[in-house]
Amino acid sequence: MQQSTYTSPLDKLNDEALLEQFRQGNTVAFEELYKRFWGVLYLQAYRILIHEEDAQDIVQEVFTALWTKAANINLSGSLAAYLYAATRNRVLNMLASKRTYRHHLSSLKQSLSDIDNNSLQYITEKEITARMEREIRALPAKMREVFELSRKTALTHREIAHQLQLSQETVKKQISNAIRTLRHKMAHFSFFC
Repeated sequence: MQQSTYTSPLDKLNDEALLEQFRQGNTVAFEELYKRFWGVLYLQAYRILIHEEDAQDIVQEVFTALWTKAANINLSGSLAAYLYAATRNRVLNMLASKRTYRHHLSSLKQSLSDIDNNSLQYITEKEITARMEREIRALPAKMREVFELSRKTALTHREIAHQLQLSQETVKKQISNAIRTLRHKMAHFSFFC
């Protein structure tokens, strides 16, 4: 019994031709690009992040951006180079965002220890984190949305501004106000423990 090995005519197209096909409305061309690149982009992200879900999220974001912005992508090199660079940039943004989030958490912990070191020795990191999450949820809606996008995603201030239709200055101010509010709220936390 012979096994059927159907190959799509798209299999023979190079990456740039597939992108052009997708730009013209051929969603099967996008699926072919997805099949070609998902594995290698995932491995690239995973090698740096060493976290399966984060690597999957990064690659999904890269393909989502390709889907939504394909018409506006001007390649100066190959599509492969573009996708690798997009993946690398999102990985770096995620690492920076996580590092910034940890930095702010560390800064808040330091502020708390400066206020009353004796009362803090009874508070576990888990309790501080849980309280911080409650205080973040208590922020005004727009401020909370901006703060969470900046700290829990790999979005830049410009991307947040574009997504929320705000100015970059407004995004920076909302983040600054959120940090100031959280420091103030968390400073009082040690007195109620």
